[in-house]
Amino acid sequence: MAAMTLPLYNSVCSSPTTSTSEKLSEASIPETTSTSAPIRSIFSRYYERLTQWRPRKIDPQSADRDPRAPHVRCLPEDQRSYRSLSVFLNSDEEFRVYPRFGYLHTRLLLTKQHEIRELEAELDRMDEEDEGAEDKRRARSRKFDVKLEQQELKVNPNIRTRTKILEEIESKLKAYDELLLRARALNSMSRPSETDYRSVENYMFDKKPLIDEEQGFIYEKNDLVTLREGREGAYLDKMIEKFLQTFHCVFLQDDRRKTTDPNLHYYSKSRKDIFVTTLLVLVLLLLLILPVFLLYRLTEQHNIDITYAVSIGVLLVFTLMFSAVLSLFTQAKRHEIFGAAAGYCAVLVVFISNIPDAR
Repeated sequence: MAAMTLPLYNSVCSSPTTSTSEKLSEASIPETTSTSAPIRSIFSRYYERLTQWRPRKIDPQSADRDPRAPHVRCLPEDQRSYRSLSVFLNSDEEFRVYPRFGYLHTRLLLTKQHEIRELEAELDRMDEEDEGAEDKRRARSRKFDVKLEQQELKVNPNIRTRTKILEEIESKLKAYDELLLRARALNSMSRPSETDYRSVENYMFDKKPLIDEEQGFIYEKNDLVTLREGREGAYLDKMIEKFLQTFHCVFLQDDRRKTTDPNLHYYSKSRKDIFVTTLLVLVLLLLLILPVFLLYRLTEQHNIDITYAVSIGVLLVFTLMFSAVLSLFTQAKRHEIFGAAAGYCAVLVVFISNIPDAR
């Protein structure tokens, strides 16, 4: 495979038609007195820049020839290898799904736990022997214990001393703690959503970039984690992703240079965020304006008892809808939902309290 050479960045852009443009600029500027020479030179420079400027083309094919265009790894449609799978998984944050090997982490933790427990039991036996001896100085003085250990090592270098046991415990505890913290960090990572998992699984099932034995990890769904950061509202994201998969909105699509596969679509994260934020703003405005409008219409009723009864029903329904929107579309905690619902309800209650005055 031929090596790919990237174009160098040139800080100063030179044009082969500079002399021609200079002639045109000089010809187009009328001669004046010597006092207007600086003004003529400034105007000439701006005129050259204006005549040489061309709008950047947005054609994806021409972007590859642009030396200043960002380099994008393209995913060929017919390529099947570890390279193609790596390009695919790295092409979007939604596809970065990897196994956490939870079983192996647990197995290693149990093994290290057993080794540490064995050393702990050996240390306890040695302590019990020293405490049961007639001379208890070894159990009560670390300095005296080290002195006796040195004497014993001169006689038998392979003897098990308390210092050796403590050094082994320290080494194994360090390894055990590091593994335990890494396992906790992996366990706290987010699981891939159903849409993200299906996208990766469908690609690997259809394209088969690896042999069956080596791509079987994708079917260990309960052991997979994603590098994607936590999203604001999972249910709302699922709705948006299903909408995009159904209609393939062109406005939200990302750069098509990432792949030549017509069945693979990328969507811009910033545009999706704008779309979701706009949708949430419209929903919240509707939940604020619609009950106020209904309550205002109720003030025209002449029967105050019926007006109050219907107003309380409107208050209950829209407060429940507001709480449901917060719980489904955001990651608000329970006390935050209670506080927001109480404030929303208070606004409507104030309006209801003014119904007799409105009449």
